[in-house]
Amino acid sequence: MVDLHCHVLPGIDDGPRTLDESVAVCRAARSDGTRTLVATPHVSWDYPDVTAAVIHAEVTAVNMALRAAEVDVRIRTGAEVALSRAGELSDGELELLALGGGHYVLLEFPWTSVAAGAVNALRAFARRGFGIVLAHPERSPVLQRDGELVRELVDGGVLCCLDAGSLTEHADRQTREAAWMLLAAGLAHAIASDCHDAVRRPPALASTLERAGLNARQIDYFARDAPEAIVNGEDVAPPPVVENRHRRRWFRLGRS
Repeated sequence: MVDLHCHVLPGIDDGPRTLDESVAVCRAARSDGTRTLVATPHVSWDYPDVTAAVIHAEVTAVNMALRAAEVDVRIRTGAEVALSRAGELSDGELELLALGGGHYVLLEFPWTSVAAGAVNALRAFARRGFGIVLAHPERSPVLQRDGELVRELVDGGVLCCLDAGSLTEHADRQTREAAWMLLAAGLAHAIASDCHDAVRRPPALASTLERAGLNARQIDYFARDAPEAIVNGEDVAPPPVVENRHRRRWFRLGRS
């Protein structure tokens, strides 16, 4: 498995506090079947000191610690870039923040935003030549209310990465139903753990997807094949068909 979105670097955002805790996260991930974790610390105004140079240095340190601890996991570079911060980052900085060193950047949609302004910012970002992977769109109140907006973004080339926990009973009803609706509509392309530690928000990717009811072919696509294509900077194949297990009326797939 390839965990495309996880907070595994120590002491720089709201993930692990120490290097030992980072190793514990990786050990837990390996026991769940994950071999590659893409480190995606927050690059936002809340964490102004998190830069590409800091991320690359921490990835090197964690990989060295994993080798010393004989934990068979590889950490690759990346970031979860707030859309509000992306515009002021140079192309050179963004290249260093891209997932796995490819050309896709993981962007976080604003939690509170006027949809039109956020979409215009996404379009402006896309014109810079980077691929876009949208982090946990099912958790965004703006996108929860408007499934057709997500479809428009995907039709324009945006990829969506869900949080695995959003598919389970641990998520609130709106988040869970939005996640299943996006899956069933073919608007999700990857699923990641979005882990922050080894216990409270663990890197349980494959086991969570199995518990949610996805079959082996679906898990391989969302947690291995598509993430591998993304970190390698390749085109992503269309997602497999997934049955909607949580139908709802308020998530619109068309505007009235």
